[in-house]
Amino acid sequence: MRTFIAVEVPAAIRDRIAELENRLKGTETDIKWVEPGNIHITLKFLGNIETDQSAVIRNGLCSALDAIDSFDLKLGRVGAFPDLNRPRVFWVSVDEGREELTAMQQCIESELHACGFVREERPFSPHLTIGRVRSPKGLAKLTERVQATTFETEPFPVTRVAVVKSDLKPDGPIYTVIDHVELG
Repeated sequence: MRTFIAVEVPAAIRDRIAELENRLKGTETDIKWVEPGNIHITLKFLGNIETDQSAVIRNGLCSALDAIDSFDLKLGRVGAFPDLNRPRVFWVSVDEGREELTAMQQCIESELHACGFVREERPFSPHLTIGRVRSPKGLAKLTERVQATTFETEPFPVTRVAVVKSDLKPDGPIYTVIDHVELG
């Protein structure tokens, strides 16, 4: 099973992101936009795991999250990796709750590394991916629109994390939550 650990985003926030995507789609850029139902914040990509590793993952997450209290996140600006001059991935940033989210991700990373999972080498960058560039067609127009776009959400609570199975299909991935682990 191809899996990852994520913070789920409430439906009202996903609706706001869908509105944002629709505003940006008008540029006719060759982008694969993330389906609103698939919007999430990835904390750790686990890759392909065996079904019997689910208990190990749950135990590691329980240990990592035991001392972490719920907190609020607020989303804000729109940007791109590596940057707007050479965009490959468009994202929405986590503007409030960033420190708490990063601390939680580091606890998860440490616990799961102790359980035998490979440690992520890249630094954690709290964001929600909203689109991936397929070709440079129309990118200049899109980056202009992104730079002129203001975006902000109401705060929403993070009370648990999800273990998510990802099935890759030609039309895009299908995500299925296979477990939840509550904070604190």
